[in-house]
Amino acid sequence: MRFVICIVLVLLTGFSFGQKSRKFNGKSRKDFFGGARDYRQLTKDGIQISFGPNVTLTNPHVTEYSGVDASGRPVTTTIDPISRPGGFIEIGAAHYRLKSSKLLAAWYKSRGEKGEVKWIGSNLFHRLDWGLGFNYIGGSEHTRFEMVDPSGVSSFDERTGSFYNGYLTARVTVDRFTKIAEGWHLETGFGFNFLFNALPAPKVPYVETIAPVKFQQDFMAQFHLHLGFTRTIRRGDYLTFGFLVPAFGIYEPNKARPTVQWFSSNYWPIQLQVRWIHHFTKKSNGCNTGTPEDRKRNDEYMQNR
Repeated sequence: MRFVICIVLVLLTGFSFGQKSRKFNGKSRKDFFGGARDYRQLTKDGIQISFGPNVTLTNPHVTEYSGVDASGRPVTTTIDPISRPGGFIEIGAAHYRLKSSKLLAAWYKSRGEKGEVKWIGSNLFHRLDWGLGFNYIGGSEHTRFEMVDPSGVSSFDERTGSFYNGYLTARVTVDRFTKIAEGWHLETGFGFNFLFNALPAPKVPYVETIAPVKFQQDFMAQFHLHLGFTRTIRRGDYLTFGFLVPAFGIYEPNKARPTVQWFSSNYWPIQLQVRWIHHFTKKSNGCNTGTPEDRKRNDEYMQNR
């Protein structure tokens, strides 16, 4: 939970100072690797491919249950969940928003203020992106039993169970940008992701236990937070390093925990992302030999990102 609170604070900071974000106008510049100036006409839409590892975070403390087994013997059960690595990949599209928000402008004007919206900038968000993909999520659980027979002698037993589920995923995220250095931007955003367990692990206990056992339903919906650092490779091509953190569980609710419940434990899947975005190019008849004003108008979207 402390991790989620830290992410929320970073998001609020990004949304508060987003007006110091990317500039979408200015003169065209040279290619990142040198050479002639780039006068391609870019659209506000592009393709995005994301991939990377994930890891399931678990409760660092063991949970203890006391009761009796099927034979009536007193039993103490200790549950210790274990993180497991996984991976994901997705492909989708990115759509950039450049127009100022009329809603924010009207709200700011209603306050009697002059000029542009200053509180969170002229846009609520700069980009909406979505993706369809596959997410492989797993975890383990170690169970230790202490049993007492009728003569009062204690005995111990230990078992470990593991699982991996393969989820088909759909995600939508909105982000704001804040420039932090030349060629680098901080992305802060939020969105929703949906998962369907297409390759489920067996939904059976790996051992008889007095601890409550539950297996997450195949369909899940979550609200997530996103934080990333984007590097401009060249105009229209961007590489983002970041992570996606489920913040709240919507369905199956599970007390609003954004976790996968399996066996007797909860597993919180965190994605470490590498994302490439490539903007589409407008078709042009012949060479782009217009005036500097024409080129500036054609390229005003992504000139100095």
